[in-house]
Amino acid sequence: MNIRAAKLEDSQAICDLLKQMGYPQPLTLIQEKFEILNNDSNSQVLVAEEGHQICGFLSLYFIPQIALQGDFAKVCYLCIDENIRSRGVGRLLLKNAEQLARQRGCDRMELHSGEQRTLAHQFYLREGYVDAPKYFRKALN
Repeated sequence: MNIRAAKLEDSQAICDLLKQMGYPQPLTLIQEKFEILNNDSNSQVLVAEEGHQICGFLSLYFIPQIALQGDFAKVCYLCIDENIRSRGVGRLLLKNAEQLARQRGCDRMELHSGEQRTLAHQFYLREGYVDAPKYFRKALN
């Protein structure tokens, strides 16, 4: 299994993985968003590749903290092909993301996961993440 930075050519695979996670979007939108993220120095998109097949991806964002020395990294998306989940691909992507965060001077990782994703919650707990249940949001549309 190879973990590498995503390329624009990976957009179709990323689009397919997002569809499996319940985020069906047109390929053109994924390509537009990828270009924005790819040009942002605080963003990193990783893919897990076996042979020439993309089987997972992770979108990471580095966020500066004004009041503390270290910054933090947020896992925005972690999607693994539903046909190969529980085989260590998510763990590899997460470990690579954590390594990148340490290199950037981050002192913690954060992520949000929908209540319906109970298997994902079990995975994150096994990986050393703790449940931090207070989360507020407001729709702007």
